[in-house]
Amino acid sequence: MTLNIKQLEAFRAVLISGSTVGAAQLLQVSQPAISRLLAQLEATLQLTLFDRTSGRLLPTAEATLLGSEVERTFASVDKIREIARDIRMADSGELSIASFPLMALGFLPEAIAAFSTIHPRTRISLSVQMSPRVAELVASQQVDFGFGELPYQAQGFDRPGVETELFTVTDHLLAVPEGHRLAGLKRATPPDLAGERFVSLTRNTVGRLTVDRMFEQAGVQRELLIETQITALVAKLVTLGMGVGFIDPFTAHEFRDSGLIAIPFSPAVEMRIALMSPTHRPLTRIASEFIAFLRRRKREILAKTL
Repeated sequence: MTLNIKQLEAFRAVLISGSTVGAAQLLQVSQPAISRLLAQLEATLQLTLFDRTSGRLLPTAEATLLGSEVERTFASVDKIREIARDIRMADSGELSIASFPLMALGFLPEAIAAFSTIHPRTRISLSVQMSPRVAELVASQQVDFGFGELPYQAQGFDRPGVETELFTVTDHLLAVPEGHRLAGLKRATPPDLAGERFVSLTRNTVGRLTVDRMFEQAGVQRELLIETQITALVAKLVTLGMGVGFIDPFTAHEFRDSGLIAIPFSPAVEMRIALMSPTHRPLTRIASEFIAFLRRRKREILAKTL
């Protein structure tokens, strides 16, 4: 005969209520069922748990010792039930996300903060990586999902184990500090930037290659003195008067109250962001909930910024 949870439930209920009748009422079963479960438990453990000589059930010393351990067991069982309930309601769980800097610094922090007010018991881990490394982490299932910038004209990340979805396609904006000579423009063009100090992304980024090619084709020379890998740093340097530069709408939203003016630009400098998830592992309930939340946040920000 093997030990099972129903036997322990009956034992615990008798200790709490003081009788098999009271235990039966607690568990909503018959009194003979409680007696049978207690007998099975004693036979399984080879212990006498109750003294029945006086016509009442009196716990033995062995029962008292066992009762303490059973309470700890049921505390764990109750915790498991609570966690399962929260997961069903998408109120708790764990999320592991990897993202290239643009989204990790300009979009995800506010989204995580807003999501956490709705799901305060969800634990979230955010790793900042360059796009190829994000794809590696997704393929090896080290994260639930990730964000990366798609290479020029690519439809996805050519890597086994990575499912790619186009999260957004949007245009870069020209960032200038308040009071700059270009701040009043409705739309800027390459000739407007002739001779301007320009804060660039580093040469190993998709955005930098695209922007340099556009200015070369337009025959416009900029003063290139500062470069950085991170769009949020472009925006920060612009607000400090170090020049002008291209930023995305999410970064523009982040710096909306920091003395930065974001101006539409022609020709369009397109940015394509991919949502990556493991091919052979379905998204958890909380991951699906968070991604749906991110899509709503994206639409709200783009509607306000563009």
